Amino acid sequence: MIDGKDPMVGQALDLLVPDFAVDADELLAAAHAGAVRVRARRRRRQTVAVIAFAALLLFAGAAIAADKYDLLPFLHTSDRNTARFSVSPTHKYRGAAPLALTCPSAHAGSFTCNVTGPMAPGTRLFQRGMRTDEVPLLTRQSMLDALDKAQADGADPAQVARARSDLGAVGDDFIRALAVVSQIETVSGGGGGSTGSSGTERVPPPGVPSWTACRELTLTVYRCRPLAALTGVASGTPLYFLQASKDWRTVQAPPTQRSDFGIVLERAMGRKPNEAETRFFIDFATVASNTGGSGTGPTKGTPTAVSDPRATALLAPQSLGVRTRAISATALPLPHGRLPGGLMREEDPRLYRVLFELLGADGVDRLGRHTIYVYVTRAARLGVWRIVWVAPKP
Repeated sequence: MIDGKDPMVGQALDLLVPDFAVDADELLAAAHAGAVRVRARRRRRQTVAVIAFAALLLFAGAAIAADKYDLLPFLHTSDRNTARFSVSPTHKYRGAAPLALTCPSAHAGSFTCNVTGPMAPGTRLFQRGMRTDEVPLLTRQSMLDALDKAQADGADPAQVARARSDLGAVGDDFIRALAVVSQIETVSGGGGGSTGSSGTERVPPPGVPSWTACRELTLTVYRCRPLAALTGVASGTPLYFLQASKDWRTVQAPPTQRSDFGIVLERAMGRKPNEAETRFFIDFATVASNTGGSGTGPTKGTPTAVSDPRATALLAPQSLGVRTRAISATALPLPHGRLPGGLMREEDPRLYRVLFELLGADGVDRLGRHTIYVYVTRAARLGVWRIVWVAPKP
């Protein structure tokens, strides 16, 4: 799994964007309105600096009102295992983010999913890949403040001075457009096979998305949508990638696409970036990379399967993506009729009523005690029991 920001660009964007409460639609309109008053004065020179600028923008990411100014087609890719999308700088998701979801009806529109375990069998198992980053907007003053902070953190004063001088040479339309461009993100890979020497890759059946963005309806039920070309995704939204299954197909891999975010920048400004703007971004990114930039700390794994079925059921609250404390797991007889999630009785599933305490508010469910019903089955090869279905009723 790959997210769409290379380390240098990530460092530059971290330095660029402190938290500002600015509406994205207003910003894009302002950027475009300012741009139409600016006449393109020179052609872009084919220099190393311009190439570097394009490379830096390659993975810079942008959640804008992408249907405006013909930017929506840019979010579509020819690779079924890749999703390019835009993140809203004004909306936040505060719900839970379980480790895995099973979505039997996954298709091109919205669909519902149930919480499950990452080891669950089935053809529509989505595992959590990440949450979308917060993408606050930037201003000229925020850039100056960021440069001051970078110098205080040990950046080369000469490099900081050069970037500060470069900033004084760029126009407001460039800054507004750069704020817009900083919000598109790309994810790729996931549960499918990557492109091999034969030039092929495995993809899901037609209409089934490789990546989804999901939000909580209840502690165990989620509403999801295909992530590819989705606009205005709230920051903090959990993103899930589909695990490969028997119905995936092997197809000819599409040619590598160059994610030319320079095109988006040009459309937002109404012109190509000039030499001063190219120089500023390169120098700013240099300051950011030499300051140490951003990084992610180690993440703690959550156990999802053990050798005892009851103990496995007690792990289910940990998979909900919120702070919980399991209290009890009571074995129940299987209900009559069809079992949920396509479970077969021949698989010898076990059903437990799990009582747990929700310790942290998630924006949807109240604190305190809750009950969920957990189905577990045995993975014979691994010798463990695994969570396969979690629901508010048996």
